[in-house]
Amino acid sequence: AGITLAWMAFILGSSFLGVTFLAYFYHIVPHEGETVVSMLGRQIFGRTWLYFMIQTATAVILLLAANTSFAGFPMLASMLARDRFLPRQFANRGDRLVFSNGIIILAGISCFLLIIFGGSTHALIPLYALGVFSAFTLSQTGMVKHWWVERGQRWRLHAAINGLGATTTSIVVLVIGITKFAYGAWMVVIIIPI
Repeated sequence: AGITLAWMAFILGSSFLGVTFLAYFYHIVPHEGETVVSMLGRQIFGRTWLYFMIQTATAVILLLAANTSFAGFPMLASMLARDRFLPRQFANRGDRLVFSNGIIILAGISCFLLIIFGGSTHALIPLYALGVFSAFTLSQTGMVKHWWVERGQRWRLHAAINGLGATTTSIVVLVIGITKFAYGAWMVVIIIPI
């Protein structure tokens, strides 16, 4: 898991730096209706098969990212239901040996949010970003507590790394929460603590 995480961080970092450099080099300015990756692909390759391959790869990545929540949330909800933090129905497996109740609830909430925000990704992204970075902050903070209690080998180094992660992600949560509050982030800022 550690090796995979390191590779993922390396790939994410290089992709981010590469897209940032190319966008700066080709003077790409984000605008509504087309992603920066699409503009870069069109600028560099024209509308050739490489451009469409980039678009297809992006769509597949987004599809897998959307599928991740439908795989992870029902399982998390079942664990929380077993610990009596959610209704017990979330712990039940359906006919196909998946946690159907979690999948149905998540699909319903997703549809509800799409309808409320009119399918506008500009309004939904703050919700997503706040949710993701809040989860990162909580998990990093939990790891700091873990290292503080366990005090295993090199625990101070591990606690410092996780503390830096918790601080960084909490700053991101604050920035997004403040700057995007009026654009829909208020839902997460108010509803999650409740």
